[in-house]
Amino acid sequence: MPFRKEGADVILIPEGIEDKYEIVKILQETAATAVLLVNYKKIGALRILKAVHRAHPNANSILSEAHLLQGIKSSQTPTIFNVEETKEMYYLVEEFVEGLSLREYLLDNILSKEELLRLSLSLCEVVETLHNMQQGPVLYRDMKPEHVIIQDDTVKLIDFGISIYKSEAAKAMPLGTKNWAAPEQMKGENLDERCDVYGVGKIIEFMQINSYAKDDFRIKKLVSHATQENVEERLRTIADLKKNLYDIQGVKTNEKSDKGYLGKKIAVVGNSHAVGTTTIAIKLCRFLNQNGIKSYYKDVEGDTVHILMENLKGTYIKDGVLYHKNFSGILNYGEAIEKPTPPKGIYIIDCKDNTEEAMNCDLILFIVNTAPWHKQQYPQWIKDDAVHIISNLSNKLDCIAFAKKYKKKVFMYPQLKSVIRLEKEEERIFSTILQNEMD
Repeated sequence: MPFRKEGADVILIPEGIEDKYEIVKILQETAATAVLLVNYKKIGALRILKAVHRAHPNANSILSEAHLLQGIKSSQTPTIFNVEETKEMYYLVEEFVEGLSLREYLLDNILSKEELLRLSLSLCEVVETLHNMQQGPVLYRDMKPEHVIIQDDTVKLIDFGISIYKSEAAKAMPLGTKNWAAPEQMKGENLDERCDVYGVGKIIEFMQINSYAKDDFRIKKLVSHATQENVEERLRTIADLKKNLYDIQGVKTNEKSDKGYLGKKIAVVGNSHAVGTTTIAIKLCRFLNQNGIKSYYKDVEGDTVHILMENLKGTYIKDGVLYHKNFSGILNYGEAIEKPTPPKGIYIIDCKDNTEEAMNCDLILFIVNTAPWHKQQYPQWIKDDAVHIISNLSNKLDCIAFAKKYKKKVFMYPQLKSVIRLEKEEERIFSTILQNEMD
């Protein structure tokens, strides 16, 4: 019989291997399966031993897991050392992955935004490896905090017991963990890579809740897109998810200095119509170009650049961009005209009052008229660190009341003497905001 008695415990372990392995700890045990932490006596190394009785309905799962893992060339998955069978049992021995599970790690740690993004990208890397296997895509299907192991700045993925090749998905059993597995997976529907996109999205959501970036609107939006219940509305690939994470992570974009971070897209958006987003966006574009940082104004909903072209003297156009002194604006030719290749630099997006458009940017200047502040509704993400509030057409007392209510610094925009020339107070506001981002 394969059942061995160790003290008061009955352990499912193949007989005749005690010369190789010493049982350190029982990790999991049922009537017909066991997962054990063992010591490989020959070299004194810890291993994971998984055993299952041949009569068990899912006995072949161990062989399937071994077959899958042996085909994966990644340092982020466990190494298989041995796969054997006896008259009554199958068992495999694999690498013991040292480190804390994500759930254990977050009991004592709060993630910074940078760490959250770094771990999320590392998780995407290993899942992308599975989806790009030469033998065909592998669907992991069992994403949860207990299976994500933290090792310094990277993660490892363990427990491939219910992983399958995509080619086998049509006949796959509805297995997974409630609240972590994709809805279509739990319903036993046909699966593709999007079930793992859902799983990774749930892990990112879990990390965000336990991070200093818990209110970051871009991460929340990405999580929402990755975990849509309707699979057709979900992000299609892990590569798409990874690209969005890189966009949130941002790049260093300062030609005069490599210090600090400036977002590739800066939104200027208002809480209501006609609060001055266009003027402030144009002035910000001038300020950045004046300071040697290539920047381009873009009006997402109007023809501001064409109006400027008709009313300003000394303008010229090159490659779809209107230039005037320190201003450069992207011309909107409409859908019928082929657009030139966008120039490299920072984009100042004039969103008017389109807050949805603003959420696709790296940094938001939220323009408000604080006079009726107590009557207005503001988006939840207004408290995010990437959102800077500028009060326009308001008085000082209303600005102070707004700042207290939302616990945010409010910049009071000056009354302008010129819509073209940059004034010292405008420069001070832009400089302070962007210096905060660079710090």
